[in-house]
Amino acid sequence: MSLDAKIATLRAAIQLLNTSSETVIAEWLKEAQSPSPKQSDGSSVPSHELHNARRTMVGAMGVCGDLVQDPRARLMEMALGFYEPRALHVVAEAKVADILDEGEHEKGVSIEELSRKTGIKDHKLARVLRTLCSTHVFTEVSYNHFANSPTSQVLVGNEALRSFIVTMAWSVYTSSVALPTVLFDPVKSQSDSALETAFQTGHNTKAHYFEWLEQAQVQPDGTTKQRRELPAFGLAMLGGGRALGVPLYRDYPWQDLGAATVVDVGGGVGGMSMDLARIHPNLKFVIQDRPAVVEQGKTIWQRDFPEAVEGGRVTLMAHDFFAEQPVKGAEVYHMRYIIHDWPDDDCVKILSALRPALTSPNSRILLSDTVMLTTAPSSASSASSASFTTAPAPLPLNFGLANRYQHLRDLNMMTLLNGRERSPEEFGELARRAGLRVERFWECRGYVWITELRLAGEV
Repeated sequence: MSLDAKIATLRAAIQLLNTSSETVIAEWLKEAQSPSPKQSDGSSVPSHELHNARRTMVGAMGVCGDLVQDPRARLMEMALGFYEPRALHVVAEAKVADILDEGEHEKGVSIEELSRKTGIKDHKLARVLRTLCSTHVFTEVSYNHFANSPTSQVLVGNEALRSFIVTMAWSVYTSSVALPTVLFDPVKSQSDSALETAFQTGHNTKAHYFEWLEQAQVQPDGTTKQRRELPAFGLAMLGGGRALGVPLYRDYPWQDLGAATVVDVGGGVGGMSMDLARIHPNLKFVIQDRPAVVEQGKTIWQRDFPEAVEGGRVTLMAHDFFAEQPVKGAEVYHMRYIIHDWPDDDCVKILSALRPALTSPNSRILLSDTVMLTTAPSSASSASSASFTTAPAPLPLNFGLANRYQHLRDLNMMTLLNGRERSPEEFGELARRAGLRVERFWECRGYVWITELRLAGEV
């Protein structure tokens, strides 16, 4: 890049920061005057203006950082970047945010008290916390006295979100360590099998990730017990879904379905169904998953929303989604974070097992998954992506840094399952192979969108 181009790009990115920041401020002021409805965890859907301004700002900050930071220093920083999530894992497992919330908010909690309550040596814990203070996750109020920031405050009492973090810390992180080994292996690198992934290599197992979660763990004395990862994974899907799922509730017209039945295929413990059931009291739900997950789900529903089950609005059912769908003619067959778990051939089998159930003219399949857009236009993507919101120059078309989570999630799917986050073209190809077609991509104000599928012969 020439000096003139570098200067012009920096000025353009700063201009985007300026204009977008004014939009954010204006939307904050509107929100203060007329607060939007919030979920039980405090999350809400941003306005379209705020959503676009946020991702433009984050993308512009990425451009600025790339331009102004020494490239050698930036690459060295990235090479050590794995310590930031490790620091987050430590504080989540030690429930530091909850401890800070119980202490003096203005004065903070001393590192000595935090050390005593967590069992972690004081200067070591302080260094972990300062790493996170530098990225604005926590605050150092005064020397060696720490407090929650607005970011860490959302962890307080939030067992589901904490479970998401520790799930990444336990089995997932260990799997990621083996990713280079698999990618450089001449055989495994070419395989799309869910049984030849970094997960199997990292954990020295031949089991599929989901099977491994449910395997009993042998203890030193010969007894067995449930893996700690299994209940954490269930809560992690609940927490992750609630953190990212609110736009899915607002940007698809669920209210137009009336008294429809929603079959939540592979719905886990039913986190999204529970939220939708509260918002839309006319909808009925069938939540399907593996038997162990269904049992966990029954406990959660009995605790959090028993009247929905007792009144017959919600049914929890064990079902293997590779087998033909037993519930026929429902208006909606919904799969959230399912298709991205599987290689293409398995996805075609899953969708094909659903196709015979689409017996009503109103039957459809809704896939709640990330839709991956490229950073630059291509002949393959230009037509299908034309209707999507793209970023202004000089940002990459997919908003660059604002799209970081989607790419990290994509690598996570590769690591654990040889799954993937898919582009519009890739969703279209899966649908075609399963005798379906893409009706519409519902662009949502978040990381996850909804892809609507119908029978191939229907228009």
